[in-house]
Formats: sequence, C-alpha cells, structure tokens
Amino acid sequence: MSQPADSSNVIRFPIVLALDCSPALLTRCREAAARSRLVVRACEAAIAWQVAVRLRPLAIVLPSHLHARAPHTFELLAEEAGARLVVVESEQLPRAELESHLTQAARGRR
Repeated sequence: MSQPADSSNVIRFPIVLALDCSPALLTRCREAAARSRLVVRACEAAIAWQVAVRLRPLAIVLPSHLHARAPHTFELLAEEAGARLVVVESEQLPRAELESHLTQAARGRR
C-alpha cells in the first residue's frame, strides 16, 4: 500500500507559468528564463487557476490582449499563487527586459 507523499520531501522548481503565449513568445520566455535557471511551463488560460495554485510559480507571463479581457482575475490569480504578474505588451519585448522581469520575480521568492 502506498503512503501519502510527505510534503517535506517535495522538491519545488522555480517555475514561470506562460499563459496562452504564442510559440515565438514562449521561446523568448524560455531563453530569458534560462539565465536565471527558471523553468517555463506553458499553460492554457482556461486551466491557469488550478495549475498556478498547484505549482506556485515565481511569475505568470501573459500577453496584454489576454490580460485586457479580465485584468482583475489575472491579478487575483497572481496574488493567490504568490507570483509576479508579467504582462507582455509586445512579442517584440526586448529579451533583456523580459529577463529583468523574470529575474526580479526569482529574487523576490527565493
């Protein structure tokens, strides 16, 4: 019979949750996160709440057009998950700027 997982044995990875990002933006996020040794997990907005509360990401990245649909909901999601919300206005956001947002998120939670 299996025993329930002991929460003290759980290993947490520093995760960035990327919501409904295009393949190009997802690649940019992964490149920016790599320097800070963060793992990027793609996620559909429809299941974001369950995933974010379970994984407790350091940051939640989403395109501005998605954020504009329900800004208050995404802010509550980030607060509930203990994450920094990073709204990307353009997929052409300079990698250094995206990297800065993710590094700040990592410093705030580690």
